[in-house]
Amino acid sequence: MSDFDREFITDAITRMLARREHSFDEICRKLSQKGIESDAFIPILEEFREANIQCDKRFAESRARALYHKGAGPRKIKLDLQHYGVNEYVAQRAIQEIEADWFEAALKVKVKKFGAGRETDFKYAMKQKQFLQYRGFYSEHIEFAVKGE
Repeated sequence: MSDFDREFITDAITRMLARREHSFDEICRKLSQKGIESDAFIPILEEFREANIQCDKRFAESRARALYHKGAGPRKIKLDLQHYGVNEYVAQRAIQEIEADWFEAALKVKVKKFGAGRETDFKYAMKQKQFLQYRGFYSEHIEFAVKGE
């Protein structure tokens, strides 16, 4: 690999990480899309990881917190992090770091979309449950938000 190639790859990785945190897999995918061979960028990316410039844990915490503030539940956050190549253990730790009350979060999302009233119509209650399920909440969170149980 020439010095130009190394400089180009280093510059590309630096620009990505300067904007926001990225997972290791996400950077690999983006560099591959630019037509760069993985044999060329993996060693350089490993150097970034060893220097703690790129960190999947930091990415996971940042992404999890952002999704939580957008109203996503724990299931959706976990799946999103796995989509970015974060391993299950790191994803679970990032979700725990939020220290969220998922019951209250589900209720807040439900109230924002459907209002504070408790629904008695079965069909409308099912619509609320499906919405909360789509947002990534577990059944116990959904039941609490919809029925208050």
